[in-house]
Amino acid sequence: LRPDSRRHRRVPANRLLGPVALTVGGGEPPPELLWKKNLALLVYLALSPRQTRTREHLTGLLWGDKPESAARHSLNEALRVLRKAVGDGALVTDATSVRLEAGTVSMDLDAFARHEAASEWRQAGALVGGAPFEGFAVPGESAFEDWLTAERSQWERRSVTALAQAAEQSLSIGNIAGGVTLAERAISLAPTSNQAAAVLLKALALSGHRGAALARDDDY
Repeated sequence: LRPDSRRHRRVPANRLLGPVALTVGGGEPPPELLWKKNLALLVYLALSPRQTRTREHLTGLLWGDKPESAARHSLNEALRVLRKAVGDGALVTDATSVRLEAGTVSMDLDAFARHEAASEWRQAGALVGGAPFEGFAVPGESAFEDWLTAERSQWERRSVTALAQAAEQSLSIGNIAGGVTLAERAISLAPTSNQAAAVLLKALALSGHRGAALARDDDY
């Protein structure tokens, strides 16, 4: 709970760069919030422009296979769960739209983007805990899955770049072991990435493992 209001709780979706995990007010989230479509709605709103979407858009995204009245009911139920978790003041709805108040959800993606913008590659790379949105899906909802695929792709690319740049920085100051570790994390995230492969080969060569570097080079 925020200290100034019982009507507005901070909900950190504290990991999307890896298996999705979140807390509410520093504790475990209510089980209902972790249901696939409820969680999908929270994440989607948090990543939407101005954290706002129309009701029509959201029903089509997550309940596209239902009749209109049933889809609206399902959205209202999901909003009830979100409102209970984040507080009345944090979720603003009317007849046509849904909006999360700014600052309601704190995501590792936001922290990553700040470090990325400042070229703080070590700090950005430290936030990468695995494949973006790992294990997260809403089977049967193709519109949401298409959006999720695009999000995964861009965050994977940015994560690999951060790890590769962090590896380069480590190598530049003589921290060869650290560079190898970071480069290996990058290649494990995206095995076909040329950027990750290049920095790993460089790191292995500098570490004195020329044979391993040559073997890796054959793989790529």
